[in-house]
Amino acid sequence: MKTEFFLIRHAEPDYTIIDQRHYKGFGNDLAPITQKGVLETENTSKNILLKNADIIITSPYTRTLQTASILSKKINIDLKVEIDLMEWIPDKTYMYDNYSMVVNWRNHYDENNGKCTYKEDNFEEKDEIILRVKNVLKKYSNYSKVIVVTHGMVITALTNVEKPNHNQIIKYRLED
Repeated sequence: MKTEFFLIRHAEPDYTIIDQRHYKGFGNDLAPITQKGVLETENTSKNILLKNADIIITSPYTRTLQTASILSKKINIDLKVEIDLMEWIPDKTYMYDNYSMVVNWRNHYDENNGKCTYKEDNFEEKDEIILRVKNVLKKYSNYSKVIVVTHGMVITALTNVEKPNHNQIIKYRLED
């Protein structure tokens, strides 16, 4: 029997405190979810698709950890943090400090189907996202049902579902 993975995009984030503190780069990854996101995640936990799941695996970002912890509490199953479920890397040097640069890289990513086409491009390509995430999922192929809390770009790279909604559940299976 093949493992069923249920990909869930994290709940709606609240960047208010991030903006107030002028965090940059990875500082954006500290944003918690909104109260609306909390309520929506509690509602998501009641979805029949998640019934009898074996484990929750999650990206290490605050918005995914908070989403996964609510699901874990409501469904009463363990969660494990997997670093490689993280969001897309807009600059593999990790030296960016300007959000408009990230927007430009994201637009270039979208326009070129996840491929770097300029010599100066240094973002994570779509194939790289897919490889790192599939390597994580393979570690859980001994389970029958796994909840995966991650990010929109990760879900889009794996499934081609464009711009998944917050708390949207997408069924996924690894290919042979």
